[in-house]
Amino acid sequence: MRGLPGAGQGYLTGWIYQRWKLPLLALAILPCLALVIVRDPADPGFFPPCPFLVLTGLYCPGCGTLRSLHQLSNGHLLLALGLNPLAVLTLPFIGYAFLSAVLLSTTGRRPPAVFLPAAWIWALLGGIVLFWVLRNVPVYPLSLLAP
Repeated sequence: MRGLPGAGQGYLTGWIYQRWKLPLLALAILPCLALVIVRDPADPGFFPPCPFLVLTGLYCPGCGTLRSLHQLSNGHLLLALGLNPLAVLTLPFIGYAFLSAVLLSTTGRRPPAVFLPAAWIWALLGGIVLFWVLRNVPVYPLSLLAP
């Protein structure tokens, strides 16, 4: 039995589970996306508030992402950009990474890889921190970054 995928492991932790866990996760995300499309997160009481905002009174880089996804899924790109431009601009990259992982786990084929130099990744981290700080500055042009 040595060398077979999942040999010596339980059914759920074996090869079948490893191969299909990402597509099953994608299927589990679909009802959540449907809920975000149908239910407006701006209406109070259904979705919980941002814990960072509740504890500190400051906006985090992710504040407004759920409302932004709601507006984007309903075809309102400019409203979505107004709520969280960082989330909207990074969404295609996150989608490509997730679809690449699903393709790799189900078919074993690797999609075209996108490699970024380490300096770009550090610059992205710096951009996220800068966005975090600037959206909390209560001065006119910067206050537009607040959700």
